[in-house]
Amino acid sequence: MLRLDNLGQNAAPSFDAPLEMLGACHDKVRHFCSLLDKLPGYLAAQGVTPALQSSVAGILRYFDVAGPAHHADEEDELFPLLRQRLPDTDTPLARLAADHVMFGQRWQVLRRQLLALQDGTAAQVDAEAIHAFTTHYRSHAQLEEDWLFPLVAVTLSEDELRQAGQRMAARRQQPG
Repeated sequence: MLRLDNLGQNAAPSFDAPLEMLGACHDKVRHFCSLLDKLPGYLAAQGVTPALQSSVAGILRYFDVAGPAHHADEEDELFPLLRQRLPDTDTPLARLAADHVMFGQRWQVLRRQLLALQDGTAAQVDAEAIHAFTTHYRSHAQLEEDWLFPLVAVTLSEDELRQAGQRMAARRQQPG
């Protein structure tokens, strides 16, 4: 069964530690990707159930709100400073930014399918589209953890990271 009830049991990092916050977002990305991966099998075995619809609502919330905010955090706070200080990072940063655009496009396709599941007008999803989305998202998160976050940690000052964290928090306080 798909379950979302174990999220949030551990204290989450705060925006005072923006790299830890971004890493925690990746943990949630992996969690919601796992839920997405389970959807086709669950649907085949159980069909559309209230539990599935509840899980789908959580997946929708995450990728509609938190995912785009996470991408904006990286693109608005980290990428410009790295490009300024380390011009040779432009190509990998451009790749990460292009991934963010692609995730947004692929998400819109999946989103329509999930909304149809949630409202009961569909009983299946495109398993290949889910697999492509989740596999690429996991790989992207791993690249950021292995390359981007360590580079940021040694390139940006504590003050720059603190200010970035403040802007990240402020971004979430702005109305939709």
